[in-house]
Amino acid sequence: MVEINRTTSAMIALALFVSYPFVAATFFGFLFTRNSTNFSIYNTGWNGTSTFKEKFQNHPNEGQISTIIGSSNVLNRLNSSEMNDSQGTLIILGPAVHYDFSESLAILMYAINGGRVLIADDFGTANDILSVFSIFLGFMSQINIGELGFGDTGGELNMFGLNTTSNENTSSSPSNFPIAGIAINGSVLADQGSYNNTPLTPVFQSPSTSTQTETSYLMPAPWVTDFTNGLSGRGVIGNFASIITMKVRYPNTTAPGYPETVEWITKWVPMGEFPASASSAFADLGQYDIEIPDVTFSLQIAVLYSSSEAWLESDIAAAKRDVNDISPNTNEWGNPNIGFPVFVYFPFPLGGQIILCSDPSIFINQYLDTTTYPAASQYDNEAFADNVIALMMEDRTGQTIIFDEGHLANHPLSPVLPLSLYLKFLDMVTMFPLFAAGLPIIALILSRRFMPKRTQAKPLLLTRVERYYGRSFFAVKMRWFLEYKQYSRGLELIYRRLRRNIHRRYSHEAELTPEITADYLTKEFPDRFNYKNIADGLRMIENIIVNRTLITEEEFLHHYLFLKTIGTEIA
Repeated sequence: MVEINRTTSAMIALALFVSYPFVAATFFGFLFTRNSTNFSIYNTGWNGTSTFKEKFQNHPNEGQISTIIGSSNVLNRLNSSEMNDSQGTLIILGPAVHYDFSESLAILMYAINGGRVLIADDFGTANDILSVFSIFLGFMSQINIGELGFGDTGGELNMFGLNTTSNENTSSSPSNFPIAGIAINGSVLADQGSYNNTPLTPVFQSPSTSTQTETSYLMPAPWVTDFTNGLSGRGVIGNFASIITMKVRYPNTTAPGYPETVEWITKWVPMGEFPASASSAFADLGQYDIEIPDVTFSLQIAVLYSSSEAWLESDIAAAKRDVNDISPNTNEWGNPNIGFPVFVYFPFPLGGQIILCSDPSIFINQYLDTTTYPAASQYDNEAFADNVIALMMEDRTGQTIIFDEGHLANHPLSPVLPLSLYLKFLDMVTMFPLFAAGLPIIALILSRRFMPKRTQAKPLLLTRVERYYGRSFFAVKMRWFLEYKQYSRGLELIYRRLRRNIHRRYSHEAELTPEITADYLTKEFPDRFNYKNIADGLRMIENIIVNRTLITEEEFLHHYLFLKTIGTEIA
């Protein structure tokens, strides 16, 4: 039976670790040829996004499709010269696996450095990313962004959609950037004012001039028109959407000294509620000459809205069970003045953008593939998706379009799952700086445990030999030579023993050369031995012994079997 030592066990475990994900992916790939994962670009069914992917490929700027099936930390290595102007586009649709902090930070840095990012999520998994983004927004809300070159003293809209009036910032006034955080609420949006079949499949509209006039808000920022160019007015249909909420700076009206002394607090509100509630909260501050945040901000970055008869359904199970008989209650956010925004746009100074959508179903095949699903032509999803793609592909011919497949809700038997888990582990330990710095040291420590050690033969004393009761001195010495890999010494021991047996058998008193030994053996055993083979083999062994030539274990076994064949015949 083969002995499996510690080193062999470690090598077997390492081999299984390396080979399992690839073997499992291949095996599952043969068994399950059709991908049914929600929002996967490889899923050609109604709930896949293969049509959305093909639109990128068929765009005149010829997007190059790539996927992430491991950790998003790989984005730290993708901003290279292989990409056009070191920039690309990342698409995250319906993530179900949470992002760790390093992955979220990598995505934010990707956007800040010029990458374009589309995040479409309805149940809040992407809040892992948005929490890091909110740190950036919180920083912006604490300083005057005019000092960073984003402000505009002329009263016109700047690149963030802000209508600033002053670049001065004092301790008694906040920044003119009011948003300290942003998140996807995770509730189900129901809309009785604009829907198809059920309030849980709302139909979204873009902001209109009449809406702006009625609420006295400014016209939408220019990019809103870019997103909605060519839409027929039939709206964009969704399915089990959510809404986008904002963490906003408000004056604390209950604080001592208000309003002469203003204490600013933050709280989460539905994004659609923000302008109206902020206008009311800030109404009393104007007379004290206190600079207030620009309350037109949320409308300037929003692209699609629910109707004003929408609400957030708190009982999702009941809403799914009886979708034709649901209505808001007093504990639910609802009936916003201008609707709830579900699609917003954040530009960055270096050309990157984060586009946030609270309904990935907008981009599924059922709503984009009008050939397979004719009912989709009743809505503007295809035209809206074309606009999104056009803005992402603008000025970036041949850029890399990266779809995140590793954070989807992959089936346990999906070929992607084992590869995703394996690559996430490798990415984590090699690309996250805190782990990567210590990886060489950890690898060295672990490898030293299993690497063969350089050893030297120790003196074999008679006292040591006497401890092996019942074993010959020859056997003890042979074990000693083999243990310390002194194979030439062990071969010498066997050869000297054979020579003694030949001397006794043939009563030879002169020097016993390989030629003489070969002559004796071929004469006595002509059908067993060949003169040339015996003479050459013995000369080779004597040359190894005289020159103390280092030989391998395989070479030792070869010569040992040769000598054993001779010894067996003359025994």
